[in-house]
Amino acid sequence: MKAELIEGIKEKVGAGVLKTETRKRRANVTVEPAALRKAVGALLTHRPRFVIIAAVDAGMGIDLLYHFDVGGRLVIIRTTVAKEESEVDTIVDLVPAADWAEKEAAELFGVRFSAHPQPGHLVLPKDWPSDKPPLMGPFKRMLPEQFCPVAESLISTGMTAPMSPLMQRKREEAGLPSAPPASSTSEASLSEVQKAMKGLEFDKKAGYNWKKGKLRHK
Repeated sequence: MKAELIEGIKEKVGAGVLKTETRKRRANVTVEPAALRKAVGALLTHRPRFVIIAAVDAGMGIDLLYHFDVGGRLVIIRTTVAKEESEVDTIVDLVPAADWAEKEAAELFGVRFSAHPQPGHLVLPKDWPSDKPPLMGPFKRMLPEQFCPVAESLISTGMTAPMSPLMQRKREEAGLPSAPPASSTSEASLSEVQKAMKGLEFDKKAGYNWKKGKLRHK
């Protein structure tokens, strides 16, 4: 059942599945936030019993762990929402029992469950400021802040020191390439550096946003 369950989720969600892990009586499926509903929908074909949504402050984001019981085995669908956005689709229309768990995560951790049919207060006073969730800590990356400029430059260009726009212009005015010979001057070399960064999960520890080409900040 466990292997069939995991494969069924992978088939329906595709690239949205980031990682899977199976143990004797537990299975973990980590998915992109955008793939959460598809993953839950695939799991529902096995007629699970909803247990709880556990929210955990992970420094740069909020981990959401959706616990289900499938025939006496625990299945956890996990996703992480960035603190800059803190938003994920609701599953209440798919799993009505998740209503209070979503409201709790919304109030205590500041997660917004888009399209929730009846958002509202659950445990905090009604006049509690919505922008001050009590269990969401400050944005905190695993990399010390003093190393962030070097990390950003290393991941995006392959150079260990950032090159300012002014310095690039000065080099061009002097008849030199805008950047000194480094990984940034070779797409193949830069690709190799970035592949290594991903393999070591250095990009995740630094909080690098691949779409924007910059470190994340909040």
